Amino acid sequence: MKKEKIKNMIMNRSNSGIIYCMIFLTSITMVYAQEIAVPDGYAGYAGTTGGGDATPVVVTTAEKLRSLTDDDTPGMIVVQGRIDLGSSLSIGSNKTIVGADTSSGLYGGTINVKGHNSIFQNLTLGPTEGDIMEISGGTNIFVHKCEFVNSTDESLSIVRGSDFVTVSWCKFYFTKTHSHAFGHLIGNRTDRVSDSGKLNVTMHHNFYGAGLRSRMPRVRYGHVHIYNNYYNNSGNNYCIGVGHESKIRVENVYFDNVNSPWKGMDANPGEIGWAGLKFEGSSQPTFTPNKFPVFDLPYKYILHPVDSVRSYVTAGAGNVFNK
Repeated sequence: MKKEKIKNMIMNRSNSGIIYCMIFLTSITMVYAQEIAVPDGYAGYAGTTGGGDATPVVVTTAEKLRSLTDDDTPGMIVVQGRIDLGSSLSIGSNKTIVGADTSSGLYGGTINVKGHNSIFQNLTLGPTEGDIMEISGGTNIFVHKCEFVNSTDESLSIVRGSDFVTVSWCKFYFTKTHSHAFGHLIGNRTDRVSDSGKLNVTMHHNFYGAGLRSRMPRVRYGHVHIYNNYYNNSGNNYCIGVGHESKIRVENVYFDNVNSPWKGMDANPGEIGWAGLKFEGSSQPTFTPNKFPVFDLPYKYILHPVDSVRSYVTAGAGNVFNK
C-alpha cells in the first residue's frame, strides 16, 4: 500500500480511528520492510500472484480472519500476533496471508487450502491437532518463510490433485517427537490415479530440523523438484520417500547426520535422480540407480553451492525477516 493512501485513510478518521490507523500503518510498514516475495519454482511458473494489490487488512482474531478467507475475493491479509483458530480454517482463492512480524502466526486448527492462487509468508504455524496445513486440490500456491512446529500428523500435506506449488525457505521441526512427526505427503493414496500429471511441486531452501521422523516429503505420482534443502534431524527413519509412480529431482541438498536420505516406498516406487549432494554422517542410498535429471523443468532457478547450504538455510529459513 502506498504511504499516501494510508495517510488519507488516517486523515479521514475520528480520533479513535486515527489511533487504529496508526497501528495499521505500523503493521503494514513491518510487512513491507520484508516485502512479499515473488513466487518462484512451479508456483512462479504458473503465475501465482495471491491477493495482488488488494488493500491490506490487519487481523487479530480468528473471527475476522475467517470472514476474509472463505471466498475468492482478492485479499491482502496481515496477521498481527498469534491467533488461536480453534478449528479448521478454509482458504479460498486469490489470497496473500502474511505475518506482521516474526511473532505472528496461527495455531489450533488445520489450514485447508482448497482454492487457487494464494501466498503464505512469514507465519509461525502450529501447534495443531492433525495436519498444520493441507493443500487439498489447491493450485498456484506459494508458501515462503513460514515456520511449522508440532502437529499430530503432517506439517504440510499437498494432496488430492493439488498442482503448481512451491514451498521455500520454510522451517519444519517438533519440540517433542512422536511416531507421526512427519513433514509432507505429496499424494496421499496409491489408488488416486487422478493425481497423475498433477502434483508439480518445488521445495527449496527448507530446513528439516529436530524431531521429524520421515516424509520430507513422501511422494506418490508427483513431479517434485528438491534443491538446496538442509536435513538435520538425527534419529529419523528416512527423509525422502520415493513412492508410487513418483519422479523426484534432488540437487545440491545437504544431509547432516540423518538416516536414509531417501527410501523406496510402495510396489512401484518411481524414479529419483540426484546431483551435487553432501552427506555428513550419512550415506548415499543404493536401492535404485541415479536417474538424474529425471524430468525437465519449465522454469529457471539458481543453486547455492552445497557446502554453503547449511549456513544459508539455518540463518534464513523460517519466520525470520531480512535474511
